[in-house]
Amino acid sequence: MTSKIPSLTHAEIQNWVGLSSFQKGMPYFSSGAIYDARRLGQSLKARCCGSQAAYYLLQVTFGLAGIVSAGCSCPVGDGGRCKHVAALLLTWFDSPDSFEEIEDPTTTLEKHSKEELIAIIRQMIQREPDLAVLLEMPLPGRKTDEKPLDAQVIRRQARHAMRRVDLEEDWEGAGGVYEAVADLQPLLDLAGQYLGQASPGNAAIIFREVAETLLGYEDAIMTEESSRLGSVIDDCAEGLGECLKSMMDAAQREKIQKGLFDIYAWDVEAGGIGIGDGVMDILLEQATPQERQMIAGWAKATLHGKGDWSRRAMGGLILELQADSMDDESFLEVCRQTGRLKDLVERLLTLKRINEAVSESQRASDYDLLSLADLFVQHGHGSLAETFIKERTKTSQDTRLIEWLKEYAKKQGDLAQALGFAEKLFWLRPTVEAYVEVRQLAQTQQQWAELRNKTLESLAQKGKHDILTEIFLEEGQIDQALSSLDIAKKSNRYWGGSALQLRVAQAAGEQRPKESIRLYMQLIEPLIAQRGRENYAQAARHLRSVRDTYLRLGEPHTWQALIAHLREQHRNLPALKDELNRAKL
Repeated sequence: MTSKIPSLTHAEIQNWVGLSSFQKGMPYFSSGAIYDARRLGQSLKARCCGSQAAYYLLQVTFGLAGIVSAGCSCPVGDGGRCKHVAALLLTWFDSPDSFEEIEDPTTTLEKHSKEELIAIIRQMIQREPDLAVLLEMPLPGRKTDEKPLDAQVIRRQARHAMRRVDLEEDWEGAGGVYEAVADLQPLLDLAGQYLGQASPGNAAIIFREVAETLLGYEDAIMTEESSRLGSVIDDCAEGLGECLKSMMDAAQREKIQKGLFDIYAWDVEAGGIGIGDGVMDILLEQATPQERQMIAGWAKATLHGKGDWSRRAMGGLILELQADSMDDESFLEVCRQTGRLKDLVERLLTLKRINEAVSESQRASDYDLLSLADLFVQHGHGSLAETFIKERTKTSQDTRLIEWLKEYAKKQGDLAQALGFAEKLFWLRPTVEAYVEVRQLAQTQQQWAELRNKTLESLAQKGKHDILTEIFLEEGQIDQALSSLDIAKKSNRYWGGSALQLRVAQAAGEQRPKESIRLYMQLIEPLIAQRGRENYAQAARHLRSVRDTYLRLGEPHTWQALIAHLREQHRNLPALKDELNRAKL
């Protein structure tokens, strides 16, 4: 049988798990951390001594082309790219004969009599008492609809699976989450079997009880491993949706819809972390008009005492559910109750109740006001939006408001007004990008020459020589950039740092090569003084630019003298010498 599993090389193992996991897996392999190594057909199974748990469960499955899938119960073991799987594969590479060949458990069990199976189960429970809970696990028969499942039994099964993640008792971290998800899978598989046997009622009981149980573990879901528990809840929501498709009984449909709504409400209360993202679509697609009213009632009952975000989210669900049955006044009232300001203003605009729309908009935050202004533009009332945005700029420091006014003026073809707003934005936050936009707009008004001089003079007077330097670089004015940089470096307000000086050095290479060399050397000396291989490597890169500049000048002897002096000056820094050698300096 061994020949059926393709042989592996170290390179292939490294290619599967990655270099880092391969290197970390070596000590696990060398220390014998892999034990209970077994082989079942094309799969390898084993346990590995762990750090966050007593052991981790490993499995690797092979196909004709090599590894098909792998997994580990460690916190990062999804997909089987961790150090523990690396150790397992290295163990297989080193000693495949150490893997005990085992028979498929189903085949083994079929060989035993009923009395023998009972005795085996007793021994298993004696060794692992937790297995006793599996005796309650229901098994689907051919006529499962005749015997509804006991919800309490399913709930106990789910609680038992979550025992390692019970934060009130013994939180075991990511390993506990992984094992809990693995222990929940048989329940989900059972629900799938019930669905396949046209028993949506029993399937729904399982999906609902599992989801409800998990939602009680908010702290665990909120951890970085939340995707695992969240995925189980999403699977339950999807399963409930499938149950709803074939369920005709009104009482059972209500229970399913309540289970879905509870998932949605939990996520809303948690701040919208993405649990049950598909629930709203399921409810909207599958609920009858009467059921929509019922669900909307549940949503309205949750509004009291909720925060703004939760109220808005629930308001959105209510509006969607009652879209076909709600009159305009009811729609507006729900918007007001739930803080759905954008929906409120849009409906008012649609109803031509413009003054009310303006009044509601004026109480919006700066951020919301921008999206409301876009609505006014879409409805042909851009001038009103322009008016209330201008009014808000008198009391707000939010530059996005001025940005909106500038863009609106451009769309209206009022480039003179757009220039005014662009100038204001530039002086609020001087950047090269803002300067370029001012230049473009001023050129269309034939005002650039005069405005440029005034702008540069004002920047100099304000001591903003760093932005001046950047502007000169953008304009290709190398001499002015060099002069401005020197002034900026002497100023207490110099924020450009080495990055700006490097840009000037690079730009000056052709027109002012000696100045470029001067700036490079001013960067190199502090880097060497700071020590550290990364600093040495950066210094070496700058030195290569210095060398290339000297060679273009036809001064190779000057360069040779400089590098010889620098090597002698720092002869006690072997790491620097190494980086210089790597750079071939």
